[in-house]
Amino acid sequence: MTIDEFLEWENLQEHRYEFLSGQPVPVPASTQARSLLISDIVSILRPAVRGTGLRVLANFRVRCGSEVRYPAVVIDTGPYVATATEPTQPFAVIDVDRPRDWSALPGVQFLSLMTGDDLEEVLTLMSVRTK
Repeated sequence: MTIDEFLEWENLQEHRYEFLSGQPVPVPASTQARSLLISDIVSILRPAVRGTGLRVLANFRVRCGSEVRYPAVVIDTGPYVATATEPTQPFAVIDVDRPRDWSALPGVQFLSLMTGDDLEEVLTLMSVRTK
């Protein structure tokens, strides 16, 4: 299956899937801890990017090399396209409880967090990684 075939197939599915190692893989269910951490990150980042042209997107599909993934948070710097199903130009990716390598996205900052991480430490790390 190619990425394009996967995207067509996924659009017909009731639930979300990632495309990993050439295979569709169901996106795991979230937990309250994960959801709260993602909400905290989004609530802090949204005011920080307001008026900059950057957008904070939660649980949004991203192509990464030969894979399709759903990270927790994406900061998009490209033009706003209301109907887009992927970021137009991702700037930063934050994964929660799913540590992965995002280096296949050139120039994109990435951060993997685990629930239970101290949010103050997370914010310090995020500001260092995204400068």
